[in-house]
Amino acid sequence: MATEPHPTEPAAAPRSTGDYEGYTFVVSEGSEATFTVEEQLASLPLPNDAVMRTTALSGEVHLDGRPSVVEVDLQRLSSDQEFRDRYVRNRMFGQYPVAVFTVEDIGGIPDGLAEGEEVATRVEGSVEVHGGVFPLEFEIQARDDGDSLFILGRTTFTWDQLEVPRPEARSVVSIEDDVRVEILLAVVPQ
Repeated sequence: MATEPHPTEPAAAPRSTGDYEGYTFVVSEGSEATFTVEEQLASLPLPNDAVMRTTALSGEVHLDGRPSVVEVDLQRLSSDQEFRDRYVRNRMFGQYPVAVFTVEDIGGIPDGLAEGEEVATRVEGSVEVHGGVFPLEFEIQARDDGDSLFILGRTTFTWDQLEVPRPEARSVVSIEDDVRVEILLAVVPQ
């Protein structure tokens, strides 16, 4: 007795540049979070920027009104100073290894965005870090390249705003209040 083959479902049509409704974009290779704060080290005559980076990001982005959530692994932050890296990983974020950035509705990115065209907007969001959830406003730039979408989010926070103790070490004379954040997301439709 021969069995009839099951009909195959038609393949989903590829996403067109500028088409966002119903699509989930996942964070992919090429994404990076950068945290920058001005510090004065005892060993240097002038202030300098302490820059910590990580490519350990994951999450989903929606451009159709659904929430977008991106997780940043704070244990994978690194800089040009091994002592700073250990301090941040162990003392600052040892109990809270992940920061979660959430934007309820990115909005402001129009359907039909042409390939390579950029758009800029501001969005309200939050970050869950160090045991609390805190509001943040992000400046967003986005570019749709068809196969990938690139989103650059920028914000600034203070240590007090996020209830994170200011880093302290004998080698650090001073550290500024403002921490500048850039999150570059390379996302692909799932």
